[in-house]
Amino acid sequence: MTDAVQFHVSRARILLVGLVLGPLMTAAAGLVLVAAVVPTAVPWLAPPSPLLWLLYVVAGVAGTAFFGFMTVAWLMLLRGPGPRLVVDAEGFTDTSSALGSGRTTWDQVVGWHLHHAQRQTNLCVVVQDPEAVLGRMGPVARLISRGNVKLVGTPLCIGLNNLGGAEVVLPVFEQHYDRWVRENAGTTEV
Repeated sequence: MTDAVQFHVSRARILLVGLVLGPLMTAAAGLVLVAAVVPTAVPWLAPPSPLLWLLYVVAGVAGTAFFGFMTVAWLMLLRGPGPRLVVDAEGFTDTSSALGSGRTTWDQVVGWHLHHAQRQTNLCVVVQDPEAVLGRMGPVARLISRGNVKLVGTPLCIGLNNLGGAEVVLPVFEQHYDRWVRENAGTTEV
């Protein structure tokens, strides 16, 4: 990793999401659950029918679990001061989110594309063996990444907004990949 380029996540954004937005969404999902279980506690939100009651319970439990997990995952990003994306001559290491794929070498990469959702830009790296990438992930990350496969065609998506944006990360990514292709021309199918 002689020419490695490191990208760090914005601590201010982590704190905003992890200490403000995450707990608010967890509390909102919990409120929906409370409204279903104890309708008199939140009368203005009480479900008017049994079908809506079931929907409230499912949404409350799923929302509380999901947003609670994501809040903890965001706050875990604060645990280490190190870089969250490292791009070098052999590949890249992504630990920028709870879905970070870890180490991926250039010989596993088939291509990539950008995916825009809301105001977030993701670098979606298409790999030869998505199941190998999924196998390196924990069970929750694997489940969410399977959704990425259905949505964008690959489990490996790197959020670029927290790393400086596409205009900063993409040129470095392309430069290192192109250099790897030139150095390995004829030895590996790209």
